[in-house]
Amino acid sequence: MINQINLSLIGWLNGISASLIVLSAGIFGLIMAFQSKNKNSKILFFGGLMGFFAGMHWLGPAADFLSVILTGQNLPDEKICGVLTFVWVLPLLIVTMFVGGDLMLSNKKNKYILVIISAIIGIVFELFLFLDLDAAIKHSPDPNGFELYDPKIVIGHPTFYLIGIGLLLLFGFVVIGGYRQGLKTTGALRSRFFYMATAIFLFIPIAVIDAFYEPILIVLAMRFLMIFVASLMYLSLKIKV
Repeated sequence: MINQINLSLIGWLNGISASLIVLSAGIFGLIMAFQSKNKNSKILFFGGLMGFFAGMHWLGPAADFLSVILTGQNLPDEKICGVLTFVWVLPLLIVTMFVGGDLMLSNKKNKYILVIISAIIGIVFELFLFLDLDAAIKHSPDPNGFELYDPKIVIGHPTFYLIGIGLLLLFGFVVIGGYRQGLKTTGALRSRFFYMATAIFLFIPIAVIDAFYEPILIVLAMRFLMIFVASLMYLSLKIKV
């Protein structure tokens, strides 16, 4: 068994940053989702789930970090880490389009069409991921406890393009929609929309960099920025209006 002290500096930063994202986004998101029942707020519920599912995209390296710390060994298979990382694309797309539909579309029927389209994109992504996992995830050598598995989507694979489409939808409906609604309102409500839109605006480049590039220092720095994004999302939904 390899002792966990053999984990490199990059490995430690990788694991700590991923774990903090999962914990902060998970806790903040679930708190908001549960509080939505008492406040009877649909946007609080879906916004909380949006933050939760966004943070879970770092569950793969966080789980691998925990495995190394407890056992000195990485997860048994890189595929496990890949699934834990990218399985959240489908639920994230669905809940974000519920929020985006409310922000950008006035017709209820069009909102459901948007959600259905995003669900189809998410389902197709998951099918390509699970049925072609070896080709979808960039392979890396066994870290042997010195580094962490940190799965990346292979550029050019269908999952790469589907993630791109999903992020464009996120930008078009949640980011632009949030700023648009913020400009129409004043006071606390304006702050809520601006905070939410800014949080998602920052999440998009962080997700892109983390999904396709190796965990060098600039990538890890972006991860710590993601912790700020989770806090900003929490503040946007916590504002009393």
